[in-house]
Amino acid sequence: ELGYRGKNVMLGIPASCSSLKRMYLYDNTNIFDGFRFISYTGKFIMKENSGAAEGLTIITGNHHRVVGEFIKETIQKRSEDIEQVIVHEDVWIGANVILMEGCHVGRGANIGAGSVVRFKIPPYAVVIGNPAKIVGFSYSPEEVKEHELKMYAPNDRIDICEYEKVYQKFYIDNIKQIQSYLKFRP
Repeated sequence: ELGYRGKNVMLGIPASCSSLKRMYLYDNTNIFDGFRFISYTGKFIMKENSGAAEGLTIITGNHHRVVGEFIKETIQKRSEDIEQVIVHEDVWIGANVILMEGCHVGRGANIGAGSVVRFKIPPYAVVIGNPAKIVGFSYSPEEVKEHELKMYAPNDRIDICEYEKVYQKFYIDNIKQIQSYLKFRP
């Protein structure tokens, strides 16, 4: 049984879960078939109104080397300080995405098919690739302000000043680099 199961949750089959009790799926979430959850201590949390296409893999662990120990000995000691994977509200995850330990996907983000995400994704970011890279945002700061006003209670809205800083840092300041990354090369 899941650690938490909200209303209207859909988990496709086949699925492979090393620990159902470490999965928390909130209202109106869906994960299509081919899902894999590899966890021995970490949690996977998917918040309201988010979804994932086929082939999502969640990994809440890693193999860290320790000086003076063989890797097999280190693996057997599995750390208890594993970071959880969190997918916030209104996120869409494309097919065959891998979310690694400590990854937090911000509200409203879109993760492109085949991406491997190892870091925290800001709200409303558009992410693609392996390794994943922020290539845009779904909304401008003005549109986020309007969207949040319509969709969320005052205490649940993201900080628009913080969003503007992230938008500037990851998008405006890097637009030439992003355009180069997205350029088609035959």
